[in-house]
Amino acid sequence: MKQPSTLVISMLQWVITLLTPFVLILSSLYVFMTPQFIQWQYAQPDFPPADLFTLDARAYNAIETVLYVRGERTERQLRDLGVYNAREIKHLIDVYNVARPMFLLNPLFIFVMLVAFVLLWRNPATRRNAGSALFFGGVFTFVLVGAIGLFAVFAFDSFFVSFHRVFFEGDTWLFNYTDSLIQFYPVLFWMKAAYGIALFVLLGAIVFTALGAWLMRRVDKANAEAQN
Repeated sequence: MKQPSTLVISMLQWVITLLTPFVLILSSLYVFMTPQFIQWQYAQPDFPPADLFTLDARAYNAIETVLYVRGERTERQLRDLGVYNAREIKHLIDVYNVARPMFLLNPLFIFVMLVAFVLLWRNPATRRNAGSALFFGGVFTFVLVGAIGLFAVFAFDSFFVSFHRVFFEGDTWLFNYTDSLIQFYPVLFWMKAAYGIALFVLLGAIVFTALGAWLMRRVDKANAEAQN
């Protein structure tokens, strides 16, 4: 089989390595932006109660809101909940406009990574490059998400503000304590979500790093046996 050029090999490796943290981060949304995660959070004994809503009303509205952000409810259905003011509706539409492309891009990123990996792995001469790409993808994720995670752990308020300033304009994401969004999703909710996402991504990085290292050792062993 003809070996691809060095440039092509390098590009395929970089595609896998650079996309790894984004795929892991976006994949975490399928775990933490879900009704199940909201229900789990609400069931924790240390989770603060809502002052203006019953537990059932709080859970129902919070879940319906997440389903809207995921694209499973319409804007009309969101408005018909009757619990949000105009400022909150505007913010939720902004959140939808940020989150929806992420849910659409993640399958594309995964597909591109798989194609790049297959192209490298199918050629015996570049199989080690495939393992190396996975290995360094995991390492890159550790460095990137580890730094973000430390920032979130030791300065969560600053992290929370910085995150919103990246994705949203001005102070459109700031609300009063009595606003429904704060009643449904207090600070503790976001802290646990951030820590959960960081843990999910770092565990994924461990898998990628370990798999990449194993594949490289496998290729090295096969090459050594072929030379004997």
